[in-house]
Amino acid sequence: MIIEKLSNHLQSITTQIFAIFWFTFTLLLLLAFFIPSLDNRVYSALTSEQLETYQKQIVTSIRTNQISRLLVAPAKFAIDSTAPIRPILMDSNKRIIGALPDELPTVQQFVLQSANVSAPMVRNFNNIQLAGPFIVHLNTPENEPFLLYFVKTINPQKEGVNFIFDHPALIVFLIMLFSSPILWWLAWRIAHPLRRLQHFAGLVSKGDFTLHKELEESGVYELRQLSKSLNQMTESLDNLLSTRQALLYSISHELRTPLTRLQLAVALIRRRQGESRELTRIETEAERLDQMINDLLQLSRNQLKSELERERFPITEIWQDVLEDTKFEAKQRNIHFKATCKIPDVAKYAINGNRSALASALENILRNALKYTNTSIEATFTLENNYLRIDIDDDGIGVPESEYSKIFTPFYRLDTARTRSTGGTGLGLAIVLNIIKQHHGEIGANKSRLKGLCITMKLPLDK
Repeated sequence: MIIEKLSNHLQSITTQIFAIFWFTFTLLLLLAFFIPSLDNRVYSALTSEQLETYQKQIVTSIRTNQISRLLVAPAKFAIDSTAPIRPILMDSNKRIIGALPDELPTVQQFVLQSANVSAPMVRNFNNIQLAGPFIVHLNTPENEPFLLYFVKTINPQKEGVNFIFDHPALIVFLIMLFSSPILWWLAWRIAHPLRRLQHFAGLVSKGDFTLHKELEESGVYELRQLSKSLNQMTESLDNLLSTRQALLYSISHELRTPLTRLQLAVALIRRRQGESRELTRIETEAERLDQMINDLLQLSRNQLKSELERERFPITEIWQDVLEDTKFEAKQRNIHFKATCKIPDVAKYAINGNRSALASALENILRNALKYTNTSIEATFTLENNYLRIDIDDDGIGVPESEYSKIFTPFYRLDTARTRSTGGTGLGLAIVLNIIKQHHGEIGANKSRLKGLCITMKLPLDK
């Protein structure tokens, strides 16, 4: 148990970010201090081994008269530029003796930076190395001391390396470049499972309740726990919807049984006693109850189809058949019906959803308009901010502005008498609202330009 908790703690995003931050910070500090030390052109004090070597070289130079030749006739004797190491003198007048013409500026620079005989320095300059100063006393008329420096031929440091060390900003860039893979790995380790979770959540929002257990097995601890919770939520949501569908079907079925018996009883009484106002009233109410049950079943079916059956199809397939049926029915009722599509190249636009459910939603709105209009209905199809917009206008008596949002509530009745006369159950617009919401769209009511009611639907287009 303790080992498991420790393992989860080490795999947590908090611990990993904390550890990687300090690891990267420490690495940057080490690189910041280490990289400049790689430049062999920096001034550094001679080590004890180097001091011992140069002491021996001083003795050798005196024995071989390398130093004395510089004093006796420096212009007469050619300086051996091929020698691996040779001396250079500086007298009390700061006059440098024994340096080649092209070496003179470099030697002068070194002399200015290294003037302490008690702490000789060494530094590389391109293809030569300078060391010193060492104090020597030579047999001269003035008996003056000289400062001795040694020039040593070396392999030059590459120009590219020199350029890097001469530009601190480039060093900072290289440090950032070396640390970037670590930071990128951390970002990927966090972002990759998040993208998978985002994809999973997107599938759930579209009605796909397939569980993804593999998300619980990889990634940082917090994201694995989040994946587990999301799977549990998806499973619970799937069970809830399935239970609701089953319950609705069961209730509808149980209601149909006594309703069928009631309708059968009415038929028997009519056969025995003939027509009566009471029997007609009972039959009308039974038909309304039967219609209500049908609407409830349709609401259940539409919810199920919208959640489970989606495809990409042209937007024109939403209204093609529905408009033909509406035109026919409007003609039978002497109602003027006009449909206008204001979408250029309409065939290139598509939507991702349930074809029959969306067609049913449009049909419900048009049938509702047919019930309550006086003489005219207009359907307009346009595009608005990557949405398909459908406006259905009628010239009926309309709805009070305060009731616009309420007409989409299940079983809502603005006028009971009018509802009874038109045969409405109060579920039609509720069914439409459910379908539109399942497709992440919008629906609303407002005043029509025909003086009646205007129902507006907006559905997101598939890119």
